[in-house]
Amino acid sequence: MKYPGYESGKVVLSEGKWYSFRIHNHLQLQDGLWYFVIEDINGLKHFMPAEFYKGYNLNKGNEIMCRVDKINCTGRIFLEPEHPYYTEGEIYNFEVESVSDKDDSNVLLVKDILGNSIEVQQYDFFGSKYEAKKRVQCIVRSIKKGMPTLEFCGTCP
Repeated sequence: MKYPGYESGKVVLSEGKWYSFRIHNHLQLQDGLWYFVIEDINGLKHFMPAEFYKGYNLNKGNEIMCRVDKINCTGRIFLEPEHPYYTEGEIYNFEVESVSDKDDSNVLLVKDILGNSIEVQQYDFFGSKYEAKKRVQCIVRSIKKGMPTLEFCGTCP
């Protein structure tokens, strides 16, 4: 979907594409939450919740790349800034926190570079084998609200 709010801008923003934005401000709104006010290449400003991006080192005046994740029916644009460490589709090592059983499958709990705990659903390993390991390799499948979605990479070198 394309942003219907303006068609006369230099660039019409489209879902799934990356664009450059400038952080204009960081402020708290009436809902009590903090937001980044970011300006697109057409000079229009957008709100981006700050709580998801605490480890991103985002500051007023920074130029950042954001993917347009969604444009809803009212024209509101949902943005995902480029992760400072991870790239979708790439393989990384993650620290193992724990292994447990959940709903007839093993769940691997790992910690990312920013200290977030992330569940990785597992269907093909024995927990004790990975409890002894300190690190495992996972593919970053997607990143939403600053959190990577991971897939265990059992066949990685």
